[in-house]
Amino acid sequence: MQQLQTGDRGSGGYNAALLRELVGDAGSVTTVDIDKDVTDRASACLAAAGYDDVTVVCADAEQPVGSQQVYDVIIATVGAWDIPPAWTGQLASDGVLVVPLRTFGMTRSWALRRDGAALISHSQRLCGFVSIQGAGTHQMRYVDVADGVHMRLDEDQQLDPATVSEVLAQPPVQAWAGVSLPPATVLADLDMWLATRIAAAGQQFVILTAQQDAIDAGRVSPAWRFGTPAALHDGTFCYRSALQWAEDTFDLGARAYGPDAKTVAERWIEHMVAWVDAGSPAPTLHVLPAGTPDGDLPAGTVLDKRQSRLVLAFTPR
Repeated sequence: MQQLQTGDRGSGGYNAALLRELVGDAGSVTTVDIDKDVTDRASACLAAAGYDDVTVVCADAEQPVGSQQVYDVIIATVGAWDIPPAWTGQLASDGVLVVPLRTFGMTRSWALRRDGAALISHSQRLCGFVSIQGAGTHQMRYVDVADGVHMRLDEDQQLDPATVSEVLAQPPVQAWAGVSLPPATVLADLDMWLATRIAAAGQQFVILTAQQDAIDAGRVSPAWRFGTPAALHDGTFCYRSALQWAEDTFDLGARAYGPDAKTVAERWIEHMVAWVDAGSPAPTLHVLPAGTPDGDLPAGTVLDKRQSRLVLAFTPR
């Protein structure tokens, strides 16, 4: 680390070199990037480090890479909004696809295994990656709704910032779940649970972000200022609020604004308590082809993408 100089950056093929060590002489590694400067640098760095047998390709990985090539493991190191057919089509029958996938505005790294025409997750973790470029690009945007308070939206989501601003100016209603949870509780799983429940009710799930100054001023009190689940429906706005700590455990809360604030906050609390009562389960992701009929989908919340149908399900523990 002491040898690093200002301007040094990644993309030199380090991940590919690690994978080459894992697969050994009997295996092969292909690394792909859409930017020629990146692939040229990766090729040079890999060759200099003695990994000249790693195949470096400059291409849009939205399309198949390598003629008729099948891969045991495909790892995306960019944030994706969808899973293109090229990835599933080139995955071996017992292969694993690892992809940071954005669902409901939240990105998780999913390890997916093939199950016939579908992929099913076997592990996942909240993460953040730079967005994919090329044909698979799907932009997010931020909408200012108050001083230092923003909504993070997918490109197909619409929200009137003036409406949210007016609602936030009203007195909030705070509700608590009355639970005592340990610090190790994975609240990212709760956020996905809330997203599926809100979507199932036909409401629009969004992500609230806030500057620390806005929190200190009392304009909002989100659970996490970099991304908290929220929803606006029929003039009432609600989000998961900051935790309430009591020694070494915490309680969950919801804060709502607007004409139906009390009812909505209590409904959010019901969702949170249901998650706790179910054993605080983590989500399972099913990925199916875009043309899959509804009757062939597993039970869960369906999220349609351009090239795939996603189903998020929770199994009580």
